[in-house]
Amino acid sequence: MGAEIATREAFEWVINESNKMVRAGSIIFRLQNDIVSHKFERNRKHAASAVECYVKEHMASEDEAVEFLWTEISKAWKDIAEACQKPTPLLVALTDRVLNFARSISVIYEKEDGYTNSYLLKAHLSSLFVDLIPL
Repeated sequence: MGAEIATREAFEWVINESNKMVRAGSIIFRLQNDIVSHKFERNRKHAASAVECYVKEHMASEDEAVEFLWTEISKAWKDIAEACQKPTPLLVALTDRVLNFARSISVIYEKEDGYTNSYLLKAHLSSLFVDLIPL
């Protein structure tokens, strides 16, 4: 990021507990990952996903859990949008990175686990770096 961005103030902003934007980006990542990969992870006897925790805690169906988690993801996107409405010179560079991280997660975990199954991202990556639009 460069020394002009990676300042003490920037690090304090990132770790601040009241930082809704970083928290929202983390929520988007965690929940979207759990939604698309919980069945696969369950078969590996991996840690419980947010879907499984919600089902167990609320005695809900898997579909109800997924619907609830998508609602939480939507709220997190609203928090990011709200944070983007109040930029400061230092924070613009940082908020751009959090926003781009959340956008990337939405593509990687759109319908399936593109991180684990990277071949699913081939079309997206090709459109960005190989199949350029002529100007």
